[in-house]
Amino acid sequence: MIQVHPQKYPDYIPFAQACNCGSVYPLSIAQGYQYGSIYTNSAEHPQTALFHHACGFAFLSGAYDEAFLTSVYPMFLSQNNPIRRFILLTDDARIRTFFQAKDCLQIEQRYFFEYRQDITNHTEDLPKDYLLKPIDDTVFPLIQGGITPYFSWKSAEEFLTNGMGYCVVCGGDAAAWAFSAAISHEEVDIGVETKEPYRRKGLAAAAATAMVHEILKQNKKPVWACHAQNIGSAKLAQQIGFVKTAQCDVIRRKVINKSL
Repeated sequence: MIQVHPQKYPDYIPFAQACNCGSVYPLSIAQGYQYGSIYTNSAEHPQTALFHHACGFAFLSGAYDEAFLTSVYPMFLSQNNPIRRFILLTDDARIRTFFQAKDCLQIEQRYFFEYRQDITNHTEDLPKDYLLKPIDDTVFPLIQGGITPYFSWKSAEEFLTNGMGYCVVCGGDAAAWAFSAAISHEEVDIGVETKEPYRRKGLAAAAATAMVHEILKQNKKPVWACHAQNIGSAKLAQQIGFVKTAQCDVIRRKVINKSL
């Protein structure tokens, strides 16, 4: 396995476009929006591409053989590295069969949603004393939680330059937010979180709806995905106009916390 130099990333756009389990993540790397690594079998005649996104999601594309999959396996074992975890998303039965035999790995499911509703004139009302704001350099420092821009962007500067998002603010506190977890020329994957004290108020729906408006305004496609066990995320997606269309395998090292 050979690590590709960033200057060569645009050459791997066709590989990224061929990824079936959310091409927006590998494209965000190949098109230069977000930090990530690309690996291949040969620098001169690449037939395989492995994309490893800043959030830890990984994608295989091209003609990979058992030898290449064997070289991928150690990357699961080093996921305790504080820089990035390694979680492989795939719909290829060959990959599932290969890694299913590894005792230290587990296979779960991830759901994918497509936007199917015109909400051009639709908004979500906020309770009194709550304000919806774009995520800029003044709002960004307020956002603290598990699923934040830091989850999938290398730095605040990278996000504020290439990303987008909306945050519901109460007083001086960030209550809920929706942001570009991954972004490409064509699509934006939406990440959402609400702080525990502010849940069940419709705040995430308001932020996510604003995100969909902005994505459509930029002539891009809003996309949504979540872990199969994340019922709240799936319900929110459907509430604001998304429809479940597909699912894929999620292969990762066995851990106690299954949150994605």
